[in-house]
Amino acid sequence: MNIRGRVIALVLLAAVLVLVGCTNTAYEDSMSIVEVTEVESLVGQDDVIVVDARPSEEYAKGHLEGAVNIPYSAVSTDKPVKNMLADKKTVETVLGKHGISADTRVLIYDNDGISATRLRWSMIVYGHENVQVINGGEKAIAVAGLSLTKEKPSYPAVDYIAQDANPEMIATFDMVNAQVEDPKDTVKILDVRSLAEVAEGSIPGSICYPHTNNYYSDGTFKSIRTIELDYGDLGLEKDDTIYVYCKTSVRATATAMLLEEAGYTDVKIYDGAWLEWETQGTIEEIEQPVVNTQDAS
Repeated sequence: MNIRGRVIALVLLAAVLVLVGCTNTAYEDSMSIVEVTEVESLVGQDDVIVVDARPSEEYAKGHLEGAVNIPYSAVSTDKPVKNMLADKKTVETVLGKHGISADTRVLIYDNDGISATRLRWSMIVYGHENVQVINGGEKAIAVAGLSLTKEKPSYPAVDYIAQDANPEMIATFDMVNAQVEDPKDTVKILDVRSLAEVAEGSIPGSICYPHTNNYYSDGTFKSIRTIELDYGDLGLEKDDTIYVYCKTSVRATATAMLLEEAGYTDVKIYDGAWLEWETQGTIEEIEQPVVNTQDAS
């Protein structure tokens, strides 16, 4: 084969590898994430409700046809600190008035990659199993050309019956502080704030890895394999207990979801997050080397 033929062959091989790589990034049969290509066939089904988790003013400008608006703040409280999980009654009221029952399949999207995952986590804590985040959110929906509208759908209110909050999904101040005072090799504290935030102080022993590292440039989640490799490089083991936090543990929920997708079995959100810690805990500059210099938004 001459040089020109070899170049052409290499180009074709590269193209094939790119296509194969792209197919591997899709989340298929995931309990947490749904691809936008599946959404159009699901919208309008009796047992499916789409939730737009963006702020109400963004929702009003246009949203996916049939989507109701539930910002994550609707199921949050500012006591004792901002953005902590609301009580069961609040969650039941908010979901029920939008026609969501405990058996409804819920698809959530946003425009920042974190609002939807925070709402999803809030629902799962109270026992709602069939809830997924639309990969790529608002941008992916627009690119796919799905129908948008300014009209608000009307779903009959229902009685939503939530389970008690699952303590296995939540890390408390005392749990995190116990790790700080007596570190265990099988417990990791993961700080997903931006490097600028971390520079002002962090929970002692935290591993810093900004949540923005979880996304491709188009806003979609990185593949399971990439997540597995990235967090493995940080020293996380699949059976470690991992406490994830940010400023108010909104960004933390995206990281937690992807860790679970990648096979990490004991991931907990420190819901009090940095806002609680900085008023009660010991603060120091992070000691672990920072793997990536990309700042979080």
